Amino acid sequence: MHNNNTTDQTETTNLMTPVKGLLVLLGIIIVVAGFIALNTALGIHEFWAGFLFLLYWAGIEHFAWDKLAACVAGAIVGLLMACLVFALPRWLGDAGGLVVLALILVLIYCQVMGWLPVAINLTTMLFLTAGTIPAVQESVNFADAFISLGLAFIYFIGLVWVGMRVMAMKAATPANQ
Repeated sequence: MHNNNTTDQTETTNLMTPVKGLLVLLGIIIVVAGFIALNTALGIHEFWAGFLFLLYWAGIEHFAWDKLAACVAGAIVGLLMACLVFALPRWLGDAGGLVVLALILVLIYCQVMGWLPVAINLTTMLFLTAGTIPAVQESVNFADAFISLGLAFIYFIGLVWVGMRVMAMKAATPANQ
């Protein structure tokens, strides 16, 4: 049976030779190791937040610059909401839980209605979902998660920007030089 459906991953794989694929893998290992080393050097243990941002911006939005503001704002709002899910019930008791529930319902309604799409979007919901996983809530240090997220903004956005500049310069250079 022949399937005419293709995905971005399949198309990329078909254009990639095994050697090029290994070189891309090596590049990914270096970038990921660099981010882990940066977090570790700063004593940050919650680097999952930075990788979650990278996963969404790279994997879903394909590093689209026009989607970057929504990815950044959504990540911040989602992580902040996850932090409130953790903090408000501790600060306000049962009333805090009700406030959190109301805030989440407002977020979902805004998402459904398409209101405030730069701040309330799928990135927001991804961070809210991941940040409210019970195992995460039990041991998360939200200050570290926010720092790692900020580092990810600087590190990954910076690397993509530099990479795009290098590729543009290579493309502008005549092949005979």
